[in-house]
Amino acid sequence: MSTVKVSVIIPVYRVEEDYFRDCLQSVTHQSLNDIEIILVDDGAPDTIVKIMNEYAASDPRIRLLKQEHAGASAARNTGISAAEGTYVTFVDSDDYIAEDNLEAAYDFATSNELEITIWGTYKCYPGRQEEYMPFRETIPLLSDMEKRDLMLKTMVGFLPVYGDKCTRCGSGASCSKLYLRSFISDNSLEYPVGIVRSEDVNFNIRAFNRAERIGYLHRFFYFYRQLEGSASYRYRDGGILVFEDALRGLKSFLDGTGKDELFYQVYYMRCVFFFLESMDMDYLNPENKKPLKRRLSMMKNKLDEELFSEALKNIDVKYLTFARRIPVFLMRHKMTGLLALFYTVYKKVSGS
Repeated sequence: MSTVKVSVIIPVYRVEEDYFRDCLQSVTHQSLNDIEIILVDDGAPDTIVKIMNEYAASDPRIRLLKQEHAGASAARNTGISAAEGTYVTFVDSDDYIAEDNLEAAYDFATSNELEITIWGTYKCYPGRQEEYMPFRETIPLLSDMEKRDLMLKTMVGFLPVYGDKCTRCGSGASCSKLYLRSFISDNSLEYPVGIVRSEDVNFNIRAFNRAERIGYLHRFFYFYRQLEGSASYRYRDGGILVFEDALRGLKSFLDGTGKDELFYQVYYMRCVFFFLESMDMDYLNPENKKPLKRRLSMMKNKLDEELFSEALKNIDVKYLTFARRIPVFLMRHKMTGLLALFYTVYKKVSGS
């Protein structure tokens, strides 16, 4: 029987050296010693590989795995396949965790016989941190309604339909969670290779749906760096396509599990919000040098496609604030010029 209590899986690709050292330092200095640290080299540059080898030489708990670059999903799957711990958790290579993270999470999970344990995150911006958590208090075992809220919030956090214990935050990220490894294998759960945005949402919505015992520990252990150079902020020509893959994955889940209308409403909202996010990534990104008229035309054509036209046709705006109803109205009427203007002003006013 394995003596490893927690397997920490860290996909490694392109990361700042200082951030990566911070990450490894935080994991290797955990108060819980009975862990293994699986570094999955997903085509990392030589300088980062050198750091991995350096740490592995000084800590026998570190295991190095290598694969041709295939993305974070494939790297996490590789790590899961090799893991020997009772529980599995994920840390991104540019983030870091509190010293007592794994010990507290492991004790909470075992004492409550949990399949999935969730805890809070600090979103780290230059000069400030923001608390990010799905619930306002510790819940040793989520009720059926709380689990339902969690699943809905995994798709879209900002809705006025959740219970009193809920916050306005979702919980779709891979990190800040502890999974019982046998639960993952027994349910054949794996990350969807080929989806490069919200792949963790597609994994977690399925994991939450299968799990019978989920708990939330109201502690803030995970430090999530908000980096402008990350995939979330980087210009991508045709960026809407990466969102479409994620949306099809969510739609497939809903159709296959017979969820009720509220789940579909949340999915339609996700379609709208992803379209708006694609404006940051592509259509209105300063690096996009296409003429504005051409970009607005491309937005209009995209809204005519089934994925988004279905969402705009079926979405019920009663679940949305007034400010969020405006872009839905503009999208429904293909008023892309006004949509671009509204979104630019809204971002400046909201500070997002």
